[in-house]
Amino acid sequence: MLEVHGGLLAWTVVTFLILLVILKKVAWGPILSALESREAEIRDALNSAAKAREDAEKASRDYEELVKKARAEAQQIVADGKAAGERVKNDIETAASGKADEIIEKAKAQIDVEREKAIQEIKSSVVDLSMEAAAKVIEKNLESEDNRKLVNQALEGIGQA
Repeated sequence: MLEVHGGLLAWTVVTFLILLVILKKVAWGPILSALESREAEIRDALNSAAKAREDAEKASRDYEELVKKARAEAQQIVADGKAAGERVKNDIETAASGKADEIIEKAKAQIDVEREKAIQEIKSSVVDLSMEAAAKVIEKNLESEDNRKLVNQALEGIGQA
């Protein structure tokens, strides 16, 4: 089976210890410094990632605030537009109502003028008819102007009554 030789064991232990000292001086330092620098790089990357995440969250919050502000401004613009439209509508309605009232007043005035004209024409016709009737009844022909005065006085009396 296995036999242990004292000389071989001693040389193996001595060789191992020498190899360990050499590795410690030659390889262990660079490996540890590489591991430490790698650790520092990872730590920096994690810090950068955390900072980037915070910046992204801040940018997202800023964006959301801008969107809310833009929505509020848009709603205000729509409300202002509606109010302006309502004012224009009211102004147009007021102007149209005033114009309609003006047209109605003009029409009433024209109706009054036409009515007066028609009354005058009727009076004139009545005067002529009355003069003819009176001339036939009286068979006396007074001066035409006198007859008109008499009939006009009678008509004015009738119109006032």
